[in-house]
Amino acid sequence: MKLELGIPVWLLCGILGAWIATTKGRGGCFWFLTCAVLGPIGLVFAAVVSKKTQKD
Repeated sequence: MKLELGIPVWLLCGILGAWIATTKGRGGCFWFLTCAVLGPIGLVFAAVVSKKTQKD
């Protein structure tokens, strides 16, 4: 994969992973970095992580 295509794809994975994680109540910054480094594999991790429950 060429660098001109790879960097935007990995950044897009980071943005999507952060969005998925924040909708589940998780930290967006951590998931942005995780998904940006791992790419599509990070998106899978963000998608399968469970929702954060609030304690009463």
